[in-house]
Parts: sequence; C-alpha cells; structure tokens
Amino acid sequence: MTEESKDNALEQGETVIIPKRQLREASAEVEALSEIAGLEGEIELDAGAAELAQAREVAAAGREVLAAGASELTRGVDALAASERSAVLSETVGIAGVSDVAQGAELLDASDDLAEMGAFVAAMSGEDLERGMDLASLYGELVVAGDVMAEMGLPVMAAFLADRGQWLREIAVDELRQYGASRALAELMEDTSQQVADLGIGEVEEGLTRLAISDEMAEESEALAEAGIEMTVEGLADLAAAEAMRDAGATLALDGIATVAEGAADMGASEALHATAARLESTADESSEEESGD
Repeated sequence: MTEESKDNALEQGETVIIPKRQLREASAEVEALSEIAGLEGEIELDAGAAELAQAREVAAAGREVLAAGASELTRGVDALAASERSAVLSETVGIAGVSDVAQGAELLDASDDLAEMGAFVAAMSGEDLERGMDLASLYGELVVAGDVMAEMGLPVMAAFLADRGQWLREIAVDELRQYGASRALAELMEDTSQQVADLGIGEVEEGLTRLAISDEMAEESEALAEAGIEMTVEGLADLAAAEAMRDAGATLALDGIATVAEGAADMGASEALHATAARLESTADESSEEESGD
C-alpha cells in the first residue's frame, strides 16, 4: 500500500494494516531516539546539577566575602572614629602643653625678677650695716669727747656732745636693725625665687611632656586615619565583589534550573519514546500472532 492510498484510507475511516517489519523498524528508530533523548537528558541533568553546585559555592563564597567586607568596613569606620577622637585629644593635650610652657616661662621670669630684687636688697642691707657701724663709731667718739669736755669744766659742751652721741646711737641701732630685716628679706626673696624657679621648671617640663604626648597622639591619629581609609576602601570593594558574586550565583542557579528542566524534559521525552517503541514492538508481535493464526 502506497502512502497516498494509506492517507485516503485514513480519511475514509478504514483500518490501515502496517507490515510488522515496518512496525519493528519504527520501534527501533523510536527506541534509538529514546536512548538519544535519555542520554541528552542525563547530560543536561548532570550539567544542571554541576551549575547548581557551582552556584551554591559561589553563593557561599559571596556570603563569606560579604561578611569580610562588612567586618572590614566596620573596622574602618571604627578606626576613623578613633582617629578623630585621638586628634581631638592631641589638640587638647597640645593646648595644655603650650599653656604649661607659657606659665613655666612666666614663673621663670618672675624668679629672675625676685632674684634681682633679693640681690638689690642684700646690697642695700650691706650699706645699712656699714652706715650703722659708722654711726656707732661716731657715737663712741662723741661720748669720749663729752667726757673730756666735762673734765675741762665745760658742762654745757659736755651735755651737748652727750645728747648728740645718744642721738647717733639711736640712729645706729635703727640702721643695724634695718640691716637685719633687709638681710632676712633678701634671704626670703632668694628662697622664694628658687621655689618659683622650681615651679617654673616643673611647668615647662610638664608642658614639654604634654607636647610630646600630643605629637605621639597626632601621629597615632594619622596612622588610624590611614588604616581606617584603607579598611573602608577594602570593605567597600569586598561588598561590591560580594554583590557581583551574588549576581553570578543567581545567574548560575537560573542557568542550572533551566538546564535541569531541559534535562527533565528530555528524560520525559525519552520515556515517552520508549513507551511508544514498546507499543510498536507489541503491535508487531500481535500482528505476527494474527498472521500465524490465519
């Protein structure tokens, strides 16, 4: 029966008998197609599973990079904040150091002034001592002269000289008392000058120490700022890389799912073709049995 006659018979609803040889050949061809579809399905399923596994690995790596980037970014922000605090402290300590040095310089100047004043008072007290001793000497001379005048019968002159002598004696005593007070004042001023100088030196040393600490804190602030910027940049880079890895993982996952779906479709087609081949083979067997019965 030709193909045209088969088509006409099918259009008229007639039963078309296909030779068993053709049925077996068709069954073999369909089975071959089933095997090919099955192999392609297995390959696609394996490829899809590999893509999904790779997607999971990329996603896991992306999460690790994301965590590392977030940590690095947090550390960078903390370092920048610490740098700012250190800079403020450095400035504060530096201002205090400058103030201490200035106060120390003022105290040293005051110490020098006190020392000069003490030296001046000491010089004045030496003059008081010399003048007091001179007056005491004059007093003694007038007393002797008065005694001589009394022996010479000049009581008025003797009384005058005695009165002048007493007056000089009082002045001499005052001068010597002033000498003692001036000397004590000079010693006190000298001691005070030394104490003020010690305070001034202490203030200067404290100020210089604070300035040194301020410099160290400024250097630490700069180092923290550089480290903070570096860690922030690295953290942002890691976050960008994590985002790219997330997108890549999502793309791989979608590709894997599509590949698995194609593999599943091929496997389904393979099973359907296998069932069709089996049905054709069964039909051919039934046809052989019918021919044998006839």
